[in-house]
Parts: sequence; C-alpha cells; structure tokens
Amino acid sequence: MMNANASSNPGDIWDPTKDPIWEAPVIETNESYWTPRFNSPRCGGWYSIHDIARKIQNWSDHEKARLTSWLIEQRRFGIECPEITEEVIELVKQRNNMSVPDRADAILKYIELKTPKLGQGVIYACRDPREEAPNFSSSQEVSDPFILRQINLYSLMAYSESIDYGDLFFLLNHLQQRKWIEIQNLSDHDYSISVRSNWTYTRYCNLTVEGYARLADIQETKTDSKKGFMAMWFDPSMDQAWREGFEPGIRDAGYEPVRIDQKQHVNRIDDEMIAEIRRSRFMVADFTQDKKGARGGVYYEAGFAHGLGIHVIFTCREDWFDKIHFDVRQYNCIKWENKNLEKLQQDLTNCITAIFGDGPLRSRN
Repeated sequence: MMNANASSNPGDIWDPTKDPIWEAPVIETNESYWTPRFNSPRCGGWYSIHDIARKIQNWSDHEKARLTSWLIEQRRFGIECPEITEEVIELVKQRNNMSVPDRADAILKYIELKTPKLGQGVIYACRDPREEAPNFSSSQEVSDPFILRQINLYSLMAYSESIDYGDLFFLLNHLQQRKWIEIQNLSDHDYSISVRSNWTYTRYCNLTVEGYARLADIQETKTDSKKGFMAMWFDPSMDQAWREGFEPGIRDAGYEPVRIDQKQHVNRIDDEMIAEIRRSRFMVADFTQDKKGARGGVYYEAGFAHGLGIHVIFTCREDWFDKIHFDVRQYNCIKWENKNLEKLQQDLTNCITAIFGDGPLRSRN
C-alpha cells in the first residue's frame, strides 16, 4: 500500500509523500530507521537520506540525475537501500553525465528487467509527469495498471538518467528508429484492462529481436582482456597488502593488476577509472575501512562493474569484515590479515583461476 508507514509528523525537512530529491510521488516512506527511507520510482527504488536533503534540493537537474544513477548502480550491486551521505554527495559531484548511447541502453535493460518472457512489454504514461496525478493514492495498489503506468514512467526516467520527459521521449524515439523496441498506443494493443479515459496518455513498449541482440552485445564480458582492476582504500596502511598480497595475487593468476592511482593519465580520474573498469576482465574490491567509515568509492566502483556484468571478487581485512554493509557480507569474501599476506596472495590467485582459468599472462613454467 502507498505510504503505509508514513509518519504523521515528518518534521520540517521533507514531505513523506514526496521524494526529497525530485519531489515526485513515492510509493512508501519508512521512518522507523535512524535515517528516513523512501521508495521512489523517480530514483529507481529505496534509498535513505537525512537532513542533507536540504543541499540536494538546491542541485541542478543534471546533478540529481547523476545521484539517481548512483542509487541504481548500488542496488545492482545488492544494496537494497543505499544511504546518501556527505561522502556520496561529494562523489556524485565529480561524476560525469552518462553518454547518450549508455542512457538508451539503460532503457533496454530496464525493459528486459521488467519483462521476463519474450514478447512482453511495459506500459508507461506518455506525457509530462506534472500532468499526471500529483500523488499515489494510499487506497490503490502498485499493481494497479493505471498506477503502474505512472511508476514505469518515473522508473524509465531514472534508469536513463533523464532530467525530464523530453529527454526520455527523445531516447525512446531513438530506440524505436533503431528497431530495438516497438512502441504502440495502449488502445492499439490487446491489453486486458478496463478502458479509462486517461489511457489516451498510455503506451506499450517491448523489445524486438534486434533489441535482444543489442543487449547481448553490450552485456558481453570482455573475455580477452588481460586486466584485473583493483578497487581499494588508497591509504599508506594498505601499501604492504597491495605489494605482498593483491598485486602478486592478480599477477600470478595471469593478469595485469590495475590500480587507478598508480596509472599515468591526463584525464579526470573518474573518467579514467570508468574506462579501465570497462576494459577489465574482472574486479577485485577490497572493503577494508577505518574508523571514519566505509570507503564509498569502492562501493561505487564495485556497483558500476556489477552493472556492466563484470565479475567482482570481494575481499576485506578480517578485523573490519563485520563493519562492511550487510548486503556485501552475503557474498563470498576473501578475508585476510596483515600477518599472513602470503595467504591473501594464494587465496586471490586460486579464486581468480577457479573462476576464469589461467590468465593470458600466466607463466607456463
């Protein structure tokens, strides 16, 4: 049900019926946690936020769209309700906007996510969201097709990093022209729902065979890559673990270890980081942290790789394992200690070769 857990006294920071980032309708608000949680289709799902919402409300639409993309990447990584912190805000400010081709591809991925059977499609409202109902009614279920069309509209905007309906309309038209999707007016499609006057503003969209071929192309992992990307905390306390554990562990498996802070580049570091992740066969993500908290950059990089279909190998120093996010702890994780870095090296090499086989650079002697 809509807003089932919303508080009657949410305070002076936010409206419990609105998403604090976009001020769009939310499906549900839960304030039983330390930081309030919102289930917002405009942001692609659940997230938590506190009084830093004041800062975000002054952001440009492009900054809000980049934050939305970050939230979606974190959920792909397995974090059901990402938390927006000061560190996340600074990270998002440094991000680039998604490229137009990547945004169009994101729409294909969303349609595939919502249509488990071939030939199925999604319905969505085909007009500016401001012309739709201002709120989701608490008396209606999200499975109601008339509500679902509005939820899908907001979700398509979120996944494609669109700042408004005009952005989304352009991308959908591009996909239709490439024959990767088919778009029909709902009245022209055999959809078993009762007719309402507002169905005039509803369309039905499905993937074509060419669209599935495009998805197969963009989701194919680069099996010929010689690189293994390392996401970790760049702190002097980690230098020995890198030299005696991670670097030789990746190299002994037959791959070239890539650590972005040690690579010569002339571009912005986030541009180069994203490019190197795309070029890599796999990623090793180490979630060791300090008393100041989790390393947001590592979570971001791992989530980005996960969204691309690049395999992520999880590691963490044993004394910090219980502090990492519980959604990460559910994955198999290599635990290591400073006093036995040789074991880290061996465990990492064995893990990589067990998943991928010997790498192209592994010695045959």
